[in-house]
Amino acid sequence: MSSASDSVTVELARLGQAIDARAAVGDYDSAAALAKAILLRLPRHLPTYQRLLQMAWTLKQWPEGEDWARRLLQADPGNALAWRSLAQAVGHKGLRSAAWAMWKRAFEGDPYNPEIRSGLSGASLTPQGDALVLDSACLGALYLRGERWPHAAGAYRALVQADDRRIDFQMNWLLALWQGGMRQDAYRLARTLSRRHPHLLIAWAVLAALGDVNDQTLARSPLASMDADGEYLATRFRLAVERQPATIQISAKEAELLGT
Repeated sequence: MSSASDSVTVELARLGQAIDARAAVGDYDSAAALAKAILLRLPRHLPTYQRLLQMAWTLKQWPEGEDWARRLLQADPGNALAWRSLAQAVGHKGLRSAAWAMWKRAFEGDPYNPEIRSGLSGASLTPQGDALVLDSACLGALYLRGERWPHAAGAYRALVQADDRRIDFQMNWLLALWQGGMRQDAYRLARTLSRRHPHLLIAWAVLAALGDVNDQTLARSPLASMDADGEYLATRFRLAVERQPATIQISAKEAELLGT
């Protein structure tokens, strides 16, 4: 059994950089081992899910990609890369209709991603060639990307009114309200979503930013477990969040994978 002297304190950011560096040179075993070291301490860490998802895609490990995608979508139901991985995995099982629906969800989140466009076109159930036409969900995603917050808020409000089962629409509506300075509406929606969907990252981020001391206390634990240093919020949602360093303790053996 390891003693305290055998452990090393490492910043999460350094571990993430090391995973990226190992993967970039094709050392996927070491990258996966470092990812496992994080998940042993932080089993809901979203940046690590994202990295493992990308590695599974690169290696064409569709069942593994499906697993990480499903985990990631609990916290970020609009993640286009996760929907892409699900679509690929389901398609390899021969479930063509389900795969098409998942490709469509990926397309709605990132309509100009070339791999997603290719996947949706290839999985299209109709020969008319209209699979890549931008619909209102795609336009909402483009408004978000362009930081046109009032337009995005209006688009997603209409989408939620048309189908309130879509958690990704609700999440994006919340994001647009928050970033667009519509604080009261954002706060009310965040409170509702955090109660209904306790793993939804953006809901907790909004409560921490706009809420009172009680809200901030409630948000502390889910944020620390999913995105302790704000990496996911900064990279996935391109938010100007204050990045606070976060550390975990790993074994000396695991630390050897960091290199110098």
